[in-house]
Amino acid sequence: MYTAQSQHASFALQLTALTLACLGAWAEETPRPPAAANTQAAPVAEEIKVTGKAANEGDIRRNQPASKIIVGRDELDKYGDSTVAEVLKRLPGVSVGGGPGRGGGIRMRGMSEGYTQILINGEPAARGFSFDSLSPDAIERIEVMRAPTAEHSARAIAGTINIVLREDYKAKQPSQLRMAVSEEDGRLQGRLDVQWGAQVDALNYNIGGGYNRNSRSNDSSGSRQGTDSRTGLTYDEVTASQSSGSGYHLNFSPRLTWRVEPGNTVSLQTFLMRNQSSSDGLSTITRLSGPAADYARAESQGESESTMLRGFGNWKRNLSEGAKLDVRFGFNSSRSDSENQRQEFLADGSRKEIRLDDSEIQEAGFSTGGKWSRPLGEDQSMAMGWDLEQSRREEHRVKLVNGLPEVADAGDQVVARVRKLAAFAQDEWNLGPQWSAYAGLRWEGIRTESEDALGSTSSNSSVWSPMLHAVYRIPGSSKNQLRASLTRSYKAPNTRDLITRPVLSDEENSRSDPDRAGNPNLKPELAWGLDLAYEHYFSQGGLVSASLFSRQIEGLIRRETQFEAANNGRWVSRPRNVGEATSYGIELEAKLRLAEIMDDAPPIDLRANYSRYWSRVDNIPGPDNRLDEQVPQLFNLGLDYRFKAMPLTLGASLNLVPAYTNRTDVDEWRDVDAKRQVDIYAQWRFSPAVQLRLAGNNLLHQDYETRSRQTGTGAVQSRSITPSYTQWTMMLELKF
Repeated sequence: MYTAQSQHASFALQLTALTLACLGAWAEETPRPPAAANTQAAPVAEEIKVTGKAANEGDIRRNQPASKIIVGRDELDKYGDSTVAEVLKRLPGVSVGGGPGRGGGIRMRGMSEGYTQILINGEPAARGFSFDSLSPDAIERIEVMRAPTAEHSARAIAGTINIVLREDYKAKQPSQLRMAVSEEDGRLQGRLDVQWGAQVDALNYNIGGGYNRNSRSNDSSGSRQGTDSRTGLTYDEVTASQSSGSGYHLNFSPRLTWRVEPGNTVSLQTFLMRNQSSSDGLSTITRLSGPAADYARAESQGESESTMLRGFGNWKRNLSEGAKLDVRFGFNSSRSDSENQRQEFLADGSRKEIRLDDSEIQEAGFSTGGKWSRPLGEDQSMAMGWDLEQSRREEHRVKLVNGLPEVADAGDQVVARVRKLAAFAQDEWNLGPQWSAYAGLRWEGIRTESEDALGSTSSNSSVWSPMLHAVYRIPGSSKNQLRASLTRSYKAPNTRDLITRPVLSDEENSRSDPDRAGNPNLKPELAWGLDLAYEHYFSQGGLVSASLFSRQIEGLIRRETQFEAANNGRWVSRPRNVGEATSYGIELEAKLRLAEIMDDAPPIDLRANYSRYWSRVDNIPGPDNRLDEQVPQLFNLGLDYRFKAMPLTLGASLNLVPAYTNRTDVDEWRDVDAKRQVDIYAQWRFSPAVQLRLAGNNLLHQDYETRSRQTGTGAVQSRSITPSYTQWTMMLELKF
């Protein structure tokens, strides 16, 4: 059963041994910096000291008025992750959708990804942004905020993940080159990342880039039983699909900072991403009973490419009496094109139809924002600011069936415009040695306009979000503290969910495969949130914490599938505000070195977290009437062992999401199989400038199974099984 994996492992170990021998000799001959380089030792030492304090994630987390988890460069470098999703899945309360070893939507507190706000440098991530396209090497740090603050958007019912791209060049983070090769199911993938920077007088620059070539297969099998929508007869069928794809991801992120004078700094940064892929697929349907299937075999070919360019500008100026002004500005431009062809064949081999689906999406916009802050005495500071964003999205889509338009009366072009405006004020103060508090208020307004062949629609919404955070340091113990937060957040409808233009199902229109359409009358979901936490910090940066949270959601948005006789007698899925929901849970975390709690302990770093979630949707009867796709539990466990006699570090981690059932409507259920993932790594450090890493991801390579059930009219139940694969990676890291 494990023969193929054993062969891959053996090959990887042999290659590792050979590379170790070669690099060992090379590392010994690598010249060390000459002593003359220390002529400016004093200023360098001062800079290292200051940045060392700032880079202590534990101190930053401890002193923040609102709960914030910081993942800095040290931790990003520690595990050698190839994608951001691999970094995030280890964090408490963060899960990744999809099967084991496959990237998916990023979620906090078990909720679906729409409840989690994703930011890049504090700005909302562009539509279609993929974590698989971004290398961890391009990131300075990741900030995970469980409750909103006024400075950032309150579109974060579950929380906010802010990805901060590489900042100014620092002497403690020298330039580096990383080369990696991976193997998965007999397919090779390559990756190259470069970070290079320097300080020249008042000018600091940092240039980063990465290239990733990938090749993957995605197969699945399943079964389906239900009622044929055309004849009313029951059927039983088995399905299978095979697909393979390849492509590349490219990212480039230069940054330039100019210190005009002390207290006056201008920074410019751009971020370019380019993705291209192609795929081939084959799917089959075998009817075991009932009327003939709509088709017996389908062949598909597809190509897609996308380009995204974002620019960030920042001007920071110190003013009189300790005041500061921070002004941000930026732009974004993106384009994606896809072309797909699908041919369907009947059981006798004759071609039934050929479908062509071409789409082109262009989006452009700009944003600006700023914050003015000023201390009010030694123990209080206040700030106020604004955010403004405007974007235009144009989508051109052509769907042909046997050369004729599929929906001639709906048109094939949609234009959407979104304008966002926000203003905020916040105040932070210390009430003696035990108490610190934060109060903020944010107003956000959104206007969405869309035009297509069916007409034009518009939607306006605005939300006031008060926010209160407090930290209580327990007397007599500087290592223990309590947190409390009371906040109001919201989830705005997706722009696509406001557009009335329908998107027809690719296969036979049915309850399980309906058309999709928008609803211009949607309103934002609003939520009051309460967060409580206990935190204990150790002297060497470790911590243990326990947190509780609750969210009371109004105006919950869910998609409902109904048979619409007025719409040519088709099944249509539309989003609607359906009522109220409640979500609550507990999150436990421990992250420490064993030496912090045990005498004569081995050099082991321990990280563990466990989360338990509950939710209830009021207009759906129980049991299992949970929020869409909310996982009930999350568990992570990891160990890292550093050998004393040799420059070797070994590590392993377990990620577990138990199976669960989600009742999505009165007569609809979805069952999701448990997801278990085990990862390991070994790192050999030849010198401070050279190290080699061997990693194995998804060692259990379990099949991932999902099931769905629908009763009543158009009843159907289906089952899908997707295999997963172990990935072996070898990475060489050079610093210069």
